Amino acid sequence: MEHELLVKALRASEKGRSYAVATLVDSTIKGTPRKAGAKMIVLEDGALWGSIGGGRNEKAVQKECLKAIKSGKPSFLTYDYFGGVGQSVCGGQIKVFIEPFRGTRHFVICGAGHIALPLSVLGKMLNFKVTIIDNRKEFANPNRFPHVDKIIVGDHARKLSKLSIDQNTYIMVVTQGNEYDFECLRAAINTDAGYLGVISSRAKRVKFLGRLKKMGISQSQLNRVKIPAGVDIGAQTPEEIAISIAAEIVAVKNVAFLGTDKFKPKGKSEE
Repeated sequence: MEHELLVKALRASEKGRSYAVATLVDSTIKGTPRKAGAKMIVLEDGALWGSIGGGRNEKAVQKECLKAIKSGKPSFLTYDYFGGVGQSVCGGQIKVFIEPFRGTRHFVICGAGHIALPLSVLGKMLNFKVTIIDNRKEFANPNRFPHVDKIIVGDHARKLSKLSIDQNTYIMVVTQGNEYDFECLRAAINTDAGYLGVISSRAKRVKFLGRLKKMGISQSQLNRVKIPAGVDIGAQTPEEIAISIAAEIVAVKNVAFLGTDKFKPKGKSEE
């Protein structure tokens, strides 16, 4: 990669930004503006660094890069320069490899109790930046959470609302009280958080969603909330509940990769 692009990619990564690198891996000898090795970086907002040749094909690659950033999947595409009316007819063909790089994912845990502790450990194991928010200094402190990146002491919902929240932010609400839980949920419901989960019983789910609906929260926003959070593994202990929640978070993070053959029901020929 050209030195300047490498530096820009590094700085984007340090800022937690998502981007995709498009590399021209093959091209015909004649008729293409750039040759193998040319690179272009596309940021999540569509901004471009570098070039693989300009024109309609570069525009098409830009769109594919944005798709790759959202899905997390790399792709390999072929474009030709044998255009139709009003398009380039200089001839030639290029093959482009698109590789997405997601910004650092931020795992915000509202609560510092029994479930939060093993959940924060799992968050670090999964390479998240982990932040703990709690209104109790005796729980939210470095002695209890030496492994996390940030500890915020204060009102859960108020502190949560001051954070920068985007699609790379994963929020789990697991405070010491239902009202604290609800206020955190209300503070996060209209954000772009990639994951929003709440520890909950069935009755609590009905109550919380009903209150939010009366406040004018749309059904599409309500559907985004994982309440109760977690995958049903019959979890009983705080550690098992944390594993259940972590599993759901991984499934949300890797949604584009779900449905692999090894987990599909066996066909008659395999039985």
